[in-house]
Amino acid sequence: MTKNETQYEKYLQNGNEIFETYCSTGDKHPIMLPRAPQQKYVDLYPEDQPGCSFENDRNQQLNYEAEVIAYRALEKLIGGDFIVLHSFEYTHFQYYLGDLTHDKRNCKTCKKTATNREGESDFVVIAPNYFVIIEVKNMGHIGNQSDPGCNKDQQSQALAKTFQKSLDQRNKMVQFVKRFCKRLTVLQFTVYPNFEKAFKKEFPISRDKISSIIFKEDLKDFNDWWTDNISDLVLDEPLHPEFRTKHEDVRNLLLVIWCTEKNICDKSKCSLGKCIVKIGEQLRSGRFTFRSNNPEVIPSLKIVKDFLGIDNLTKQQYDLINSNEKFKFKQCYN
Repeated sequence: MTKNETQYEKYLQNGNEIFETYCSTGDKHPIMLPRAPQQKYVDLYPEDQPGCSFENDRNQQLNYEAEVIAYRALEKLIGGDFIVLHSFEYTHFQYYLGDLTHDKRNCKTCKKTATNREGESDFVVIAPNYFVIIEVKNMGHIGNQSDPGCNKDQQSQALAKTFQKSLDQRNKMVQFVKRFCKRLTVLQFTVYPNFEKAFKKEFPISRDKISSIIFKEDLKDFNDWWTDNISDLVLDEPLHPEFRTKHEDVRNLLLVIWCTEKNICDKSKCSLGKCIVKIGEQLRSGRFTFRSNNPEVIPSLKIVKDFLGIDNLTKQQYDLINSNEKFKFKQCYN
């Protein structure tokens, strides 16, 4: 057995253990991984300073909030034995897992390190007989569609640009999944959590592409949308035994890839306990994506870092700790 085959088999084994341990609950609701959305962007940005140097960071925060809306809709799906992977990433090495024809010596991309990210997807939904790739796009920053002062041309261009980007990401993820088996059923969609269906004519794209968009209203009755647009279109008949084995292999590969960082598989990443601990650490330490030019986030006082382990504070927290009411505590510390 070659090294590549050995690594592939190890991935399959670890993925199967993850599935048996964390995904075989029989719950009517989906298995969400992580068990709760991880707070990637937790800075507090002032909203009255347009054009400021941290505007991009604020947009990133809004983008992640849009993903959380999609996360909440997905976790409310009923039935289907779904597994939902949020923030799925794969490396160049993982892209070629099990590919015995791949020659690292003649691959220009392999000159990168094995941990270089090759692709990503906001959500990967694993069902018993199909997969669904979902990209999330936030359009809140381009203005209200019903606002008469909204620049329609700029809005149309922004919509076309974001949709094309999501389509490229979707197609690349579909290609990745089908590398392991071309016969897999893989559906793909883009979610606009804050864009109403009434304004879908603003999208300068074809009708068939419009059908791959999930709008704000769709998320409110997501079970109905899922039934009409996915469940009713995909045969619920059991897969052929040979094909089912391949489907389960790909499921296990996706699970272990989601759990792997820097070539190390952390199976506990799937547990509720790990999720709670991680969120607790982030909130307790105040590990904001700190920017020195953000007046709403300030480095903690030494007393706060030493006793509470908090690195950064919001301006309100900083002022409160510096107030006269806290003088006795600071005096004891000194």
